[in-house]
Amino acid sequence: MISWTHDFLFPTEIVEKIRQLYGTREQRLLPVPWCEDFSFHLNEIFTRLKIMSKEKIRGVLTDDITNMTAIFKAHVECQRPRTVLIEGDPGMGKSTYCQKLAYDWATRQKELDPSFPDIELLLLLKCHEVKSSIWKAIDDQLLPAEIDDHAKECFFKFVRENQSKALLVLDGLDEMDSTEMKRIYDLVEGKELSGCHVILTSRHEVGRKLRRYCDTLWEIVGFTEEDANSFIRAYFKSINREDLLEKLLEKIRYSYELSNLSKNPLNVTLLCVLCEDLEGIFPTSRTELYTEIVLCVLRRYEKKQGLSSKSEDLMSIYRDNLVHLGRVALHSLRKGVLYFEEHESGSPSFALSKFGFLSLQASGCKRKALVRYAFLHKSFQEFFSGFYLACQILDGSFDCVSVVKDERMKNELKEAFLFMIGILASTSKETAEYVIKIMAENINLIDLDCKEDICVLFQLALGCILECTSLSRTLGLHLHISNLDLTGVRIDASGVAVLSKVLSANSSLTSLNLGSNFFGGSGATSLSKALTTNSSLTSLDLRSNRIGDSGAASLSQALTTNSSLTSLNLSGNSFGVSGAASLSQALTTNSSLTSLDLGKIHIGNSGATSLSQALATNSSLTSLILCENNIDASGATSLSQALATNSSLTSLDLSENSIDASGATSLSQALATNSSLTSLNLRWNSIGASGATSLSQALATNSSLTSLNLSWNNIRASGATSLSQALATNSSLTSLNLRSNFIGDSGATSLSQALATNSSLTSLNLRSNGIGDSGAASLCQALATNSSLTSLNLRKNFIRDSGAASFSQALATNSSLTSLDLRENIIGDCGAASLSQALAVNPSLTRLDLS
Repeated sequence: MISWTHDFLFPTEIVEKIRQLYGTREQRLLPVPWCEDFSFHLNEIFTRLKIMSKEKIRGVLTDDITNMTAIFKAHVECQRPRTVLIEGDPGMGKSTYCQKLAYDWATRQKELDPSFPDIELLLLLKCHEVKSSIWKAIDDQLLPAEIDDHAKECFFKFVRENQSKALLVLDGLDEMDSTEMKRIYDLVEGKELSGCHVILTSRHEVGRKLRRYCDTLWEIVGFTEEDANSFIRAYFKSINREDLLEKLLEKIRYSYELSNLSKNPLNVTLLCVLCEDLEGIFPTSRTELYTEIVLCVLRRYEKKQGLSSKSEDLMSIYRDNLVHLGRVALHSLRKGVLYFEEHESGSPSFALSKFGFLSLQASGCKRKALVRYAFLHKSFQEFFSGFYLACQILDGSFDCVSVVKDERMKNELKEAFLFMIGILASTSKETAEYVIKIMAENINLIDLDCKEDICVLFQLALGCILECTSLSRTLGLHLHISNLDLTGVRIDASGVAVLSKVLSANSSLTSLNLGSNFFGGSGATSLSKALTTNSSLTSLDLRSNRIGDSGAASLSQALTTNSSLTSLNLSGNSFGVSGAASLSQALTTNSSLTSLDLGKIHIGNSGATSLSQALATNSSLTSLILCENNIDASGATSLSQALATNSSLTSLDLSENSIDASGATSLSQALATNSSLTSLNLRWNSIGASGATSLSQALATNSSLTSLNLSWNNIRASGATSLSQALATNSSLTSLNLRSNFIGDSGATSLSQALATNSSLTSLNLRSNGIGDSGAASLCQALATNSSLTSLNLRKNFIRDSGAASFSQALATNSSLTSLDLRENIIGDCGAASLSQALAVNPSLTRLDLS
């Protein structure tokens, strides 16, 4: 019988049954599935995994949140997110997150972010059990078996009519039957349950297919050091083994390999189990970790059965059983499911379930009983698949080349492939090296234009080498490609360490882009060691990697001896004053670097002063980017003093700082004597009319500057007038950007007077300046005589049909202008017609933008 509450029909009894289900089923975390008497309560062991937002198209990590219910918060792309996708590597805690969310709702926890939807119902579904429809999945997975059809229909009706009150959580898209994925697309696109809030979790390989359809994308990036320590302490406290606790914490603290493993929650759990089982002996790779776990399970099985194998190598004793399990694991993995049915195992009773690697589960249909076995976690399914592949290669049943060239190994079977190479390395060094050699040959054969293919295969190759810990010193990738772009592919510090070994021996790679990988200072240190011996790399992009002061210091040391690198991008690394000081010291001796990007690293005036001292003696650097660095007039003055003596720098970017009029005045004084600088970017620096006037005075005598960007500086009409006076005599400036400066018609008129006589300026940007028809008319008069200007941008002003008519007349005689941008003005059909007529007779204008 259904009871109802609130002012809408509410199926109280069923909802309470679902709450009870979550309260009992989800309340405990089973860290060691084959030992069911050992579990944690979620409130005791659950630690808040770090969730980071990602830009949807490229998947680049941007920032993080601490409140795990803040996933629905508004952002630039969507003010009211409905669909949220959470991605993460294997074992990172995606399912645990869903489990915690459901448990907190069921027990009415109140720690919710204000942006989290006000819901009456949370529906948590396991994707590998979704068949036929979402409604049937809700019935099979959540609804009590005893409710009748009428009550069930009333419940479904409530959900349909109150969708905004429901949250649908779909866990494990990567485990879902691919034939059922259309139902997920229908949900995300709003073709079904369009008012319902939706959370989806997935590994990256499946998640990337859905990213562009979701309102918000997040990534679970695993445990912080504090999270891992919290989990480990809770684990060993529960078994009263504080001696092992300190052993494991110390080992993680000083072992790079274990520290890297401890970022993954599942790996932390397995490390705890092994530490207990092996009394403090630890593996160094993920393959070794899972191998030891399998041995641990086999030892417990033998002990339970009263067996005692004379041989220590239990993997060999049970090899046939494990290969059998691996065969069905690979078969089900290729099908995209976590389970297999009894008839697929090749054994009626399937004795392998006795070891504890599998669990017997319901088929997902209440009315059709099937014997189905499920792997405890997808990572175990992948390990056994890798074990099977390795055994088949070693037995000669599978050919290495065909396995490596199988496209599935780069995607849905990637993790199994990595386990395979790790197992091969522990068994046959020669075979593992041969596989790496084949991968290198395949990379070298890929067309350089196929960046994504190179990137995917190279990343897989790095992962393979990481799994071959016993061979890591001898394995190498013999690459013949010259350009490698690995932007945002999640290469961590350990991957960079392997890549650095490749660089140390490589002589063909000239350009390497590792932007947005977040490998930190340790990764930068590894690269620095490679740079001391590598002599071929000329361009290195390390933007947004959080390298910190330590990473900057390591790279600086490398620059003192490296003589091949010419371009280095360190923007967005936030290493500050200390890092800037280290780089400055390196620049005093380095003579090869010509381009250095230090944008968005917050060096401030102190950092600018350090760099200025280096510029006073450095004679190789030609381009320096210092945008968004909190540099004010004081820092600009220091740089100006350096420019007075430096004769190599040709391009300086100080955009989005705070140098104001005083800083502009200092730079103007330097420009009066400097003869090398050709490009100066002062965008968004609040220099005002006074700063523009100072720069104008410098332009009257300077003969080297060709490009000047003063956009977003509020110079207004008086500043434009000063610049016009300078343009009347200056003969070197070819590009001037005055976007968004409020110069109005008066400023446009002043610039028009300068254009009537100036013969060097080719590009002028006056976008968003409040210019109307009178200003446009003045500019058109100048165009009648000017023969140098080729590009004029007047987008987003107040030009109407009258102004358009003026341009039509000017274009009838002007023969130099090739590009005219009049978009986002107030030009009607009449003005557009006039311009079309002019375009028909003008032979030089190739681009006219109106819409």
